[in-house]
Amino acid sequence: MTKPINHIIDADIRSFFDNVDHDWMMRMLEEKIADKNLLKIIKRFLKAGVMEAGKLYQTEEGTPQGGILSLTLSNIYLHYILDLWIEKIIKKSTQGYVELLCYCDDFVILVQYKKETEKILKELEERLKMQIW
Repeated sequence: MTKPINHIIDADIRSFFDNVDHDWMMRMLEEKIADKNLLKIIKRFLKAGVMEAGKLYQTEEGTPQGGILSLTLSNIYLHYILDLWIEKIIKKSTQGYVELLCYCDDFVILVQYKKETEKILKELEERLKMQIW
Protein backbone atom coordinates (compact mmCIF):
# COMPACT_ATOMS: atom_id res chain seq x y z
CA MET A 1 0.00 0.00 0.00
CA THR A 2 2.91 2.36 0.57
CA LYS A 3 4.92 1.51 -2.57
CA PRO A 4 4.34 3.10 -6.00
CA ILE A 5 3.07 -0.09 -7.67
CA ASN A 6 0.73 0.27 -10.61
CA HIS A 7 1.42 -2.94 -12.59
CA ILE A 8 1.97 -6.57 -11.69
CA ILE A 9 3.52 -9.40 -13.67
CA ASP A 10 2.10 -12.62 -12.18
CA ALA A 11 3.86 -15.82 -13.28
CA ASP A 12 3.92 -19.53 -12.63
CA ILE A 13 6.72 -21.32 -14.45
CA ARG A 14 5.07 -24.23 -16.28
CA SER A 15 6.65 -27.63 -15.57
CA PHE A 16 9.38 -26.01 -13.50
CA PHE A 17 9.93 -28.95 -11.14
CA ASP A 18 10.13 -31.35 -14.09
CA ASN A 19 12.75 -29.37 -15.96
CA VAL A 20 15.37 -28.05 -13.54
CA ASP A 21 18.75 -28.79 -15.11
CA HIS A 22 20.75 -30.95 -12.67
CA ASP A 23 24.15 -29.75 -13.88
CA TRP A 24 23.17 -26.10 -13.46
CA MET A 25 21.66 -26.83 -10.06
CA MET A 26 24.86 -28.45 -8.86
CA ARG A 27 26.96 -25.56 -10.21
CA MET A 28 24.77 -23.12 -8.29
CA LEU A 29 25.05 -25.14 -5.09
CA GLU A 30 28.82 -25.42 -5.46
CA GLU A 31 28.99 -21.61 -5.37
CA LYS A 32 28.04 -21.63 -1.67
CA ILE A 33 28.56 -25.21 -0.41
CA ALA A 34 32.10 -26.47 0.09
CA ASP A 35 31.11 -29.80 1.68
CA LYS A 36 31.54 -32.41 -1.08
CA ASN A 37 29.59 -35.01 0.92
CA LEU A 38 26.55 -32.76 1.17
CA LEU A 39 26.75 -32.00 -2.55
CA LYS A 40 26.91 -35.74 -3.26
CA ILE A 41 23.77 -36.35 -1.16
CA ILE A 42 21.90 -33.60 -3.01
CA LYS A 43 22.97 -35.03 -6.37
CA ARG A 44 21.69 -38.46 -5.30
CA PHE A 45 18.39 -36.87 -4.30
CA LEU A 46 18.09 -35.29 -7.75
CA LYS A 47 18.92 -38.58 -9.51
CA ALA A 48 16.83 -40.82 -7.21
CA GLY A 49 13.90 -41.02 -9.60
CA VAL A 50 10.18 -40.76 -9.06
CA MET A 51 7.74 -43.52 -8.11
CA GLU A 52 4.35 -43.32 -9.86
CA ALA A 53 1.71 -46.05 -9.65
CA GLY A 54 4.30 -48.46 -8.28
CA LYS A 55 6.77 -47.89 -11.13
CA LEU A 56 10.16 -46.16 -10.73
CA TYR A 57 11.06 -43.53 -13.34
CA GLN A 58 14.66 -42.32 -13.54
CA THR A 59 15.20 -38.56 -13.49
CA GLU A 60 17.86 -36.87 -15.58
CA GLU A 61 16.40 -33.43 -14.93
CA GLY A 62 13.97 -31.81 -12.53
CA THR A 63 13.45 -32.03 -8.79
CA PRO A 64 10.87 -34.41 -7.35
CA GLN A 65 7.87 -32.15 -6.70
CA GLY A 66 6.78 -32.67 -3.11
CA GLY A 67 10.23 -34.01 -2.22
CA ILE A 68 11.81 -32.88 1.01
CA LEU A 69 14.42 -30.70 -0.76
CA SER A 70 12.42 -29.56 -3.79
CA LEU A 71 11.21 -26.25 -2.39
CA THR A 72 14.64 -25.29 -1.11
CA LEU A 73 16.37 -26.32 -4.34
CA SER A 74 13.84 -24.46 -6.48
CA ASN A 75 14.33 -21.30 -4.44
CA ILE A 76 18.11 -21.60 -4.83
CA TYR A 77 17.81 -22.19 -8.58
CA LEU A 78 15.48 -19.25 -9.10
CA HIS A 79 17.69 -17.06 -6.92
CA TYR A 80 20.28 -17.25 -9.68
CA ILE A 81 17.77 -17.09 -12.56
CA LEU A 82 15.39 -14.40 -11.25
CA ASP A 83 16.45 -12.71 -8.01
CA LEU A 84 19.94 -11.70 -9.10
CA TRP A 85 18.70 -10.73 -12.57
CA ILE A 86 16.08 -8.40 -11.07
CA GLU A 87 18.56 -6.89 -8.58
CA LYS A 88 21.59 -6.49 -10.83
CA ILE A 89 20.06 -5.86 -14.25
CA ILE A 90 16.39 -4.84 -14.13
CA LYS A 91 16.43 -2.48 -11.15
CA LYS A 92 19.48 -0.70 -12.52
CA SER A 93 17.95 -0.22 -15.97
CA THR A 94 14.53 1.07 -14.85
CA GLN A 95 13.56 4.47 -13.54
CA GLY A 96 10.57 3.41 -11.47
CA TYR A 97 10.02 1.06 -8.58
CA VAL A 98 10.51 -2.69 -9.24
CA GLU A 99 10.24 -5.53 -6.72
CA LEU A 100 10.21 -9.34 -7.03
CA LEU A 101 8.24 -11.64 -4.73
CA CYS A 102 9.03 -15.28 -5.35
CA TYR A 103 8.17 -18.67 -3.89
CA CYS A 104 9.28 -21.72 -5.82
CA ASP A 105 7.89 -21.58 -9.35
CA ASP A 106 5.37 -18.81 -8.59
CA PHE A 107 6.37 -15.17 -8.56
CA VAL A 108 5.15 -11.64 -9.08
CA ILE A 109 7.09 -8.63 -10.27
CA LEU A 110 5.73 -5.35 -9.01
CA VAL A 111 6.37 -2.39 -11.31
CA GLN A 112 5.64 1.31 -11.16
CA TYR A 113 5.38 2.21 -14.87
CA LYS A 114 3.48 0.46 -17.67
CA LYS A 115 6.22 0.94 -20.27
CA GLU A 116 8.79 -0.67 -17.96
CA THR A 117 6.36 -3.50 -17.17
CA GLU A 118 6.10 -4.32 -20.89
CA LYS A 119 9.91 -4.19 -21.25
CA ILE A 120 10.46 -6.45 -18.22
CA LEU A 121 7.85 -8.94 -19.43
CA LYS A 122 9.53 -9.21 -22.84
CA GLU A 123 12.97 -9.65 -21.26
CA LEU A 124 11.58 -12.17 -18.77
CA GLU A 125 10.14 -14.31 -21.56
CA GLU A 126 13.53 -14.33 -23.29
CA ARG A 127 15.34 -15.12 -20.04
CA LEU A 128 13.10 -18.07 -19.22
CA LYS A 129 13.40 -19.46 -22.77
CA MET A 130 17.14 -19.68 -22.20
CA GLN A 131 16.59 -21.91 -19.17
CA ILE A 132 15.57 -24.97 -21.25
CA TRP A 133 12.12 -25.56 -19.76
